[in-house]
Amino acid sequence: MLKFDPNLRWMFTEVPMLERYKAAAKAGFKGVEVAFPYEYPAEQIADLLGENDLTLVQILTPCDWAKGERGIAALPGRSDEFKRSVETSIAYAVKVGKPMIHAMAGNIPAGYDMQACRDTFIDNIAQAADDMAQEGLTLILEPCCSARFPDFFYKTIEEGLEIINEINRPNVKLCFDTYHVQMEQGNLVNTLHRAWPQIGHIQIGNAPNRCEPGPGEVHFPYFFAELERLGWDRWIGCEYEPSGKTEDCLEWGRPYGIGL
Repeated sequence: MLKFDPNLRWMFTEVPMLERYKAAAKAGFKGVEVAFPYEYPAEQIADLLGENDLTLVQILTPCDWAKGERGIAALPGRSDEFKRSVETSIAYAVKVGKPMIHAMAGNIPAGYDMQACRDTFIDNIAQAADDMAQEGLTLILEPCCSARFPDFFYKTIEEGLEIINEINRPNVKLCFDTYHVQMEQGNLVNTLHRAWPQIGHIQIGNAPNRCEPGPGEVHFPYFFAELERLGWDRWIGCEYEPSGKTEDCLEWGRPYGIGL
């Protein structure tokens, strides 16, 4: 059976962050994702995970999201800062069950040399992957669509695969996010097949409003059936903003043991 985990930045926002772990477990989830858990001590989060029988599936390397940053890994001149962010995420991850770590490339300001950005990204991710490998951690890369982040470094699955193949590290994998793929290029299932060997994580969100399965243009029963046919046995992150109260928008998950 497919297993899903909610992103607590988007879901169960009806309660404070530290209460969302219990809410997720009560709704039937066995894992969670938290983009930036760093405001709380890792030991506190580890205790919450244990108390609620949850796995922390994925975190991000730190960046100044509130100021508009969407990662810094592809920004020339900030490699030292990126290295420190990787060190922070590794130290945190080893204390909370070794989740996957997503390193976002960043928005590229006008006038930047794209080749220099690409070279920077390749070098930074290769080094980060080597550092993470020492702790048995997986590094996740995710192209993001123009509709969401118009200035983001890379936007298509093909660009992501090309970079992953060039980096050539076994612990660097692709995050396949249905919202980003559908909004940028569509053809979800055929694109899934092309990317399959490099996929390390899958996230779901409907288009065009990044809401739960159901309202929107993606027919998720077909997509889920294909994942089961292909033998997907890892996590599927719920990377969406519910169209109503979180608990009222989980009807789609009932076949998988989710929902109250």
